[in-house]
Amino acid sequence: MKRLKKLAVLILCAALMCGCNSEENNDGRSDRLSQMRSGSVVPVQAETQQESGYAPLNYEIQKGMWLSYIDLAPMLEVGSEEEFRGNYTAACENIVSVGCNTVYVHVRPFGDALYSSELYPVSSYVPLENGQPLFDPLEVICEISHDFELSVHAWINPLRCQSESFFENMDSSYQTKEWYDENSDKIQSVENSGNLWLNPAYPEVRGLIAEGAAEIAENYQVDGIHYDDYFYPTTEKSFDEQCYAQMAQGQTLSSWRLDNISEMCRDIYSAVKSVDERIEVGISPQGNIENNYDFMYADVREWCAGTGYCDYILPQIYFGFNNSVKPFEQTLQDWSDIAAQGEVRLIIGLGVYKIGEESEFTDNQGIIARQAEIALDKCQGTALYTYNSLFEPDYDLVNRMETEIQYVAQVLKA
Repeated sequence: MKRLKKLAVLILCAALMCGCNSEENNDGRSDRLSQMRSGSVVPVQAETQQESGYAPLNYEIQKGMWLSYIDLAPMLEVGSEEEFRGNYTAACENIVSVGCNTVYVHVRPFGDALYSSELYPVSSYVPLENGQPLFDPLEVICEISHDFELSVHAWINPLRCQSESFFENMDSSYQTKEWYDENSDKIQSVENSGNLWLNPAYPEVRGLIAEGAAEIAENYQVDGIHYDDYFYPTTEKSFDEQCYAQMAQGQTLSSWRLDNISEMCRDIYSAVKSVDERIEVGISPQGNIENNYDFMYADVREWCAGTGYCDYILPQIYFGFNNSVKPFEQTLQDWSDIAAQGEVRLIIGLGVYKIGEESEFTDNQGIIARQAEIALDKCQGTALYTYNSLFEPDYDLVNRMETEIQYVAQVLKA
């Protein structure tokens, strides 16, 4: 097992008040987990990847491709490392063929790990033998991606976890399982969601998430840590009503939740930069700016204008040129205005999956390429969602996507 360094932590006592702090619990597992449980993680020192001989690979202009767990699942289900290597190599060949230089690879979709972790249980997508992983997917992904000169950004969902049935069978040594067994407010069910969700109001929760990001950055030759718009899963007061009453100190619910998510972002950023300052941290919020505030409690203006949240912001502007609510070019300009308030780089996410779902995208060949061209002219990059949408479409879209691939390649390779 790779060596895990011991991160120093500062205990933010002021945030632990009014009975919302759970007792400390050192169960004898790794120093990393024991330290994480003692408070929110704010690392102050660390070795860097430079000392191990690896220099993170990133590009001034990012041309990215999302590989979700849905994209990875069929590559992994073959079982053997050799076959996964073949599948992932073929994917990289496709990705570079259209001119992409960066991949955002889903390595923690549901509070689980497609890599070797002391903090999160192994993902159900990882092939097992006698309960043990047959190989380490992220290790293979980093190796092959770098062979193709692709920058690897490990994509995590910070708050979304597996279903209750998954937790019933989870090993009791994991912190999330302990919270579940204790019926703790730190992990919650949400109406109309089959998943459990972590509550970012607690420093211990934010600490676990930050430590998980640092664990990836330390143990793998990743070039970035990336997370998307799965922030608060609901606007319902019942999600965190008790903790809000004890911790908010007069803040409105909206303001308090915005601060909780921003604090989580700062903790992730600090934890990753403690491993190597050159590893990039990126956030991909919803393209609809108002929805970020009204539904996700994501303070995107603060993240762009301030410091210590992210290196790049990648809004998902999955709208057509003729969208009646959020037309593409105006929405991109709105984001450009926000990004101009600080030093965070702006990269534009494009929804390839909309081809076949919305008439404007389906009927206008080259629409994604035109959007990419505009994004590259005005911003610091663009990204395509997702791999399967472009390269593994439904049968009736195969010819349509072949044409789109040609148009996209012309733009990204220009």
